Amino acid sequence: MQERNRAWMEDYGLQGCQYVWTFDDAQLVFRPGSDEVVADICVLGSVSEAEGTFLWAWANETIPEHARQGLERVREFGDRNELESLTKPVWPGGRSDGLEMAAVAGRVLDAAGVWVAPTGDATLFFALSNLRRVPVGS
Repeated sequence: MQERNRAWMEDYGLQGCQYVWTFDDAQLVFRPGSDEVVADICVLGSVSEAEGTFLWAWANETIPEHARQGLERVREFGDRNELESLTKPVWPGGRSDGLEMAAVAGRVLDAAGVWVAPTGDATLFFALSNLRRVPVGS
């Protein structure tokens, strides 16, 4: 997954670019210059520093269903292969566990890459797909 991330970051020239993401349209948007680079996101899960837990997005009712579309494939993969960390809704874990789950989920989903989004106490993990360059204002 690191190689995939490196590739799209280089292809689109996004190192150090500003970005925003929203659950409303389930997108991550980078602004490298006169255009935008947009990626569709699948929210994978989150880590709470205060609670010391990893929570899968499919078990988090605050994440809209359309923003976690496709994630059921990761859970099904976990069921088929008896991988409890992919099927248990919440378990003790930190950032490194979130990164590991993002890498596994990214592979299962054949994602273009993954993204880590710190938001206060929580850190969110996204799988990215359908990266594209879009003129600003489109």
